[in-house]
Amino acid sequence: MLQIRWYGHSLWRIKSGSIIIVTDPYSDIGYNLDIPLSADIVLSSHDHFDHNNISLAGNEAVVIKDAGEYQCYGVKFEMFPVWHDKEKGAKRGANLLMKFTMDGKSFLHCGDLGHIPEAETIQKIGKINVLMVPVGGVYTIDAEEARELVEIIKPRVILPMHYKTPVLNFQLDPVDKFLSFYNNVIKFEQSEIELISEYFDTEQPVIMVMNYE
Repeated sequence: MLQIRWYGHSLWRIKSGSIIIVTDPYSDIGYNLDIPLSADIVLSSHDHFDHNNISLAGNEAVVIKDAGEYQCYGVKFEMFPVWHDKEKGAKRGANLLMKFTMDGKSFLHCGDLGHIPEAETIQKIGKINVLMVPVGGVYTIDAEEARELVEIIKPRVILPMHYKTPVLNFQLDPVDKFLSFYNNVIKFEQSEIELISEYFDTEQPVIMVMNYE
C-alpha cells in the first residue's frame, strides 16, 4: 500500500509498508515545522534553505543528495543533475531530479527544476508513474513549462508542488493556472491519501491537489 502525504512546498512523505521516504524538507517558510516526520530516507534536490533542512526528518535517516544511483532499504534511487535556472546554474545553481520506485510505481520529484531537461536526460529517466512537479514559477519552471514537461514524460499521476499558498511567506504563482490546463483534477481536503490502482488506470493523467499539514 502506497501512502503519500504533502506537508506543503516540495516536502512529501511517501510510505510503503515500513519504509518512509521524505523529500526536500524545508526550514521556516511559513509551513508548520512541528510535524511528526521521522523517515528512513531523506532526499534533497539542492542545498537551499527551503529544500535542505535534513534535521526536520530526524537524525537517523539515510540522506541522499548527490547525483548518481543508490540502493537503500531495497529501494533504488536515481539522482539526475539538472539546473535551477535556464542559464545552466548561473543564477541559482544546480538541482537534482530524484527518481525512485516503490510498490512497482516509479516516482520523479523535480525539486526546483528551472528548465525543460535535455532529451538525453529524459531518455535516461525512462517511464514515470508519479510526477511531483513545481508549477509556481519565479524560481522554477512555471505552469506552462510544467505542462510541457508533463507532455514529454507522460506520467499517470501528477502532484503539483512549489506554489503559493496562504501560509507560504514568499511569492510564487498559485496552482490555478496549471490546473486550468486539465479536466481530470482531484482536490483533496486532507494532506494524506493512498495511491490506489484506479488513479493509474484513467485515459488522461490525474492531477491531485492536496491540502498541507
